[in-house]
Amino acid sequence: MEKVAQAAPDALRIYQLYVRGDDAFVEDCVSRTIASGYSAFCLTVDTAHYSRRERDIAKRYVRESRLRSTGGDYQKGLSWRTVKLIKDKYKIPLVIKGIATAEDAAIALDHGVDWIYVSNHGGRQLDHGRGAMHVLPEIVDAVKGRARIMVDGGFCRGTDIVKGIASGADLVGIGRLQCWALAAAGEAGIERMLELLEDEVLRCLGLLGATSFGEVDKSCLHPATATNPPSVFSAFPLLDIEPYRY
Repeated sequence: MEKVAQAAPDALRIYQLYVRGDDAFVEDCVSRTIASGYSAFCLTVDTAHYSRRERDIAKRYVRESRLRSTGGDYQKGLSWRTVKLIKDKYKIPLVIKGIATAEDAAIALDHGVDWIYVSNHGGRQLDHGRGAMHVLPEIVDAVKGRARIMVDGGFCRGTDIVKGIASGADLVGIGRLQCWALAAAGEAGIERMLELLEDEVLRCLGLLGATSFGEVDKSCLHPATATNPPSVFSAFPLLDIEPYRY
């Protein structure tokens, strides 16, 4: 985290933690975050167990971190006690990432959380779990402006970002776009990605008759049937895969 802070000293920076240690580990991470001038500290709470990722199984891909102990038991044992520990001891805006129900949003508010981060970990943790955009409206209704709201999960176009803001989010996160852009063209690819998103956002707002995000709300949105209904094979665009044997 220190190297990132040095590389982008004037940027809005949020440090996101996967808990891989005891209270002392968490306290050390929060202290370093504050010392490095980060704007907020984010606690990830959506990975109590590693999911069954069948695309990885089909491709025979095993992450190196899965082959060794990485402190995952601490993540499994995470509770609201850790949230209270951070809020009681440190003065830094706290983000909770992985909120997917109105009930958990309400508990987070009771613990003084500053930002509710709506996310379902890319949709690859719990089979048939609800998507972030699906649960966002009920969480917005539960929060009622008492905390800021972030959302991520499948946002790949500027129009997607406008939908997220119109649904009540204050901030929209992207996860894979920058990875693809970086792989395709390095730093120039990242810049081009941001240019495309900005262009799409501006065109979408203009075509809605809006000049800013503040002028869009849920009245701009209406449910629609998917053009291409998902199928059981949607997640497997792979050919000639040898059947996996247990």
